[in-house]
Amino acid sequence: MKYKVSVIIPAYNASKTIEKCIKSLLAQTLKDIEVIVIDDCSTDNTVDVVKNFKDSIVLIKNKTNLGPSASRNRGLKEAHGEYIGFVDADDYVDKEMYQTMVNCMSDEIDLVCSSRYNVITGELKPIINQNKTDNPKEFSKTSSYVWDKLFKKALIDQYQLTFPEEYSYAEDFYFLMKYKYYANKMVILDNPLIYYLYDSEASITNSYKENLFHIIAVLEDIISFFKEEGKFKEYESELLEISAGFYVRRIKEFRRYTDTKLQKRFVKTFLKYFKRNFRHYKKVVNRFQTKRVKVYRSHYWTMCLFIWKQKLGR
Repeated sequence: MKYKVSVIIPAYNASKTIEKCIKSLLAQTLKDIEVIVIDDCSTDNTVDVVKNFKDSIVLIKNKTNLGPSASRNRGLKEAHGEYIGFVDADDYVDKEMYQTMVNCMSDEIDLVCSSRYNVITGELKPIINQNKTDNPKEFSKTSSYVWDKLFKKALIDQYQLTFPEEYSYAEDFYFLMKYKYYANKMVILDNPLIYYLYDSEASITNSYKENLFHIIAVLEDIISFFKEEGKFKEYESELLEISAGFYVRRIKEFRRYTDTKLQKRFVKTFLKYFKRNFRHYKKVVNRFQTKRVKVYRSHYWTMCLFIWKQKLGR
């Protein structure tokens, strides 16, 4: 059976949130929608919650814990929709999200991106994308996530796009970058159509562990892809801007965590990545999203002082 949209939800120990997520999808004004939940060997009662919707959704259970990438890849193999959406099990969506996005699709438009709400301790903070470009090759003009976007299944199949299963952090960014590279045009919506639980325990972006280093590995893989395509020089400034964004945003999150050794190692590894790949990275890193130049960002020892200061502040 063909659907207009297939929505893929990877789920692991999401019993507290997945009911609201699924209900928001089943309440869509677009009725021609397929909801696919991939349970990744949850140890709580996620499966029991999902089974309450068994007549309205597709439930796939992994035999072993595979991670979000492999779960999404499995969902892509099972999807029957003309378009593909991804939603995390701890988020939920506006009832008009997919109808609004489908209405923007056309033969030329391959990607639709919405704005979002960050849900922080129950409060809604709208994050509005003000960029008006329709060129997906302006890679830094959208978020690095897949859950606020709509994709064409035909383009995914044509270029055999998958999520890298060796990574569990920034893996969606890898998929998105390659999709954008092959896409023709995109639409960026002002409408915040998805509710992202910023402070959710299950949120991948709310974790700060060893898999944080996957960000750097993913960026290295993206650079290798562009070099293989002979396009690195053409998009070098965009790739540097994106890399600076990942680095600076993680620095801003340092105050939320206590592992200073990991923070220092992360800084050292990221700065080595910059030196390997970009000759003039310091200016971009120091000025990223700030009115006042922050020269300490591009030097290891000054970053150590920054980390020490953050520790004292806690």
